[in-house]
Amino acid sequence: MIRHGRAPNDLAKQDAPRQIYTLTLEEIAQGTGLGDPKPTAWEFLVGCAPGPVVAVGVAHPPPGQAPRMTSVTRGPDPAEALHAAQQVEKLPQVQARNYELRRLWIAGLYIGAYWLRALEGGPDLVVPDHAMARELERMRAYSMDEFLAVIKPLAEKRLKFNDAPGQGGQTQAAARAKKKS
Repeated sequence: MIRHGRAPNDLAKQDAPRQIYTLTLEEIAQGTGLGDPKPTAWEFLVGCAPGPVVAVGVAHPPPGQAPRMTSVTRGPDPAEALHAAQQVEKLPQVQARNYELRRLWIAGLYIGAYWLRALEGGPDLVVPDHAMARELERMRAYSMDEFLAVIKPLAEKRLKFNDAPGQGGQTQAAARAKKKS
């Protein structure tokens, strides 16, 4: 039987939603700063860190259309995301100024981070919480300029890499040279 409106008793009220912004490898490689990141979705985390947590994604709709839920995730990943958000809020740099907490996603580098948008001047901060890049330290607050300086060479290298089937992971220039011979 399906019962609507039921939830585990220890599920806390929802956390404030955060907008998720995306950056492309091309935007990073241009080196023009953050530029114009695109808001793509809202992330809602519902629960409490020691108990069950659910993440709900709601996509930004095209003009004239209603928002739609695009994902629901339950388990350790949403719990880790909620715990990371709580850690970010306790950072000394965050305690000293007012910020808007956002999410930043760079799919081409597999980097997820908290973007703290400064509300009263001062630099924006970026705190990576999910990154494959060894060059980034998890849960360290970087100024936006410092963060972009670290990821720019990674984006440039990734843009040169050709992962098309049959190319063996060679650079695009090497693949073109191989075709000519």
